[in-house]
Amino acid sequence: MTTRTRPVRRLALLLAALSLGLLALATPSSAATPPAAPSGLTVTFATGAMTLRWTDNASDETVFTVERCLTADCATAGQIGTVGADVTSFVDTFYTPGGNLYRVKAVNAAGTSAGSNTASASVFTSGEVSPRVTAAPVSGQAPLTVAFDGSTSSALNGTVTIWDWSFGDDQAASGVTAAHTFTTPGVYATRMRATATGGPFGTPSASTVVLITVTAPPVPLVAPSNLTATSPSRGRVNLAWTNPSATSATTLTVQRCRGASCTSFTRLATVSLSAASYVDTTGSRGSTYSYRLAASNGTGTVYSNRVAVTVR
Repeated sequence: MTTRTRPVRRLALLLAALSLGLLALATPSSAATPPAAPSGLTVTFATGAMTLRWTDNASDETVFTVERCLTADCATAGQIGTVGADVTSFVDTFYTPGGNLYRVKAVNAAGTSAGSNTASASVFTSGEVSPRVTAAPVSGQAPLTVAFDGSTSSALNGTVTIWDWSFGDDQAASGVTAAHTFTTPGVYATRMRATATGGPFGTPSASTVVLITVTAPPVPLVAPSNLTATSPSRGRVNLAWTNPSATSATTLTVQRCRGASCTSFTRLATVSLSAASYVDTTGSRGSTYSYRLAASNGTGTVYSNRVAVTVR
């Protein structure tokens, strides 16, 4: 029985190994480079909407970002929305009178591609509605809460009674005012569409754009930790610590004072931000010193734990 089942077991093990190998091949790894840029962007206007279409040139994107250009060279642009991987179209109903210029980028874990070609379509309106927006603040660190106000919008005939908002991060709202919190750094082209009612020409509408710039919050100021001090030989003190991996510190100093419970620390040395050790040979034999590290970035300072040691 054992002799007969041995080949079967070997076959089962072989099939299992092959299955695991195929699974490993099928499992996508983390992206090492940004995806290839999309191309062939076109824009058409029909039935009250701008329809964008493009060619996907990447196989590793996680999302596409759609941007609205506010200058002819697209040097000033903001995100108006996103679509998922392999999606190659986007519909924009918040177009503005005149030309509407767009571009698309592909994104993955490694970064963002270059922009696609730009493409535009023009819409001409009667000018019945004049949309106007105030926003405050228009820039700041994430999370950034912005207050929007469309109350100064006007209409030649009738009254503006409908305000629709598209914030650029796939979120929307309605009402004469709106407040929105942007949680991800980026430049967003927030659009407001004002619609008038009560006039002789139906319900005309028009949109306007305001750019909101959201920056990343600063990296926390973190002090090194696990500071230790030993005196392995005459007149020598070895300091060692754990250097933080993420810090906005610009200077790191070793500080010392005399005594186990002293409080008047003075700077002993400035060391590299990547340093994890320091040797002090300036102490007096038989004396006890306390040490600490100070990490600073010009706006604040944080300190490591303190340690005391008696110099041999």
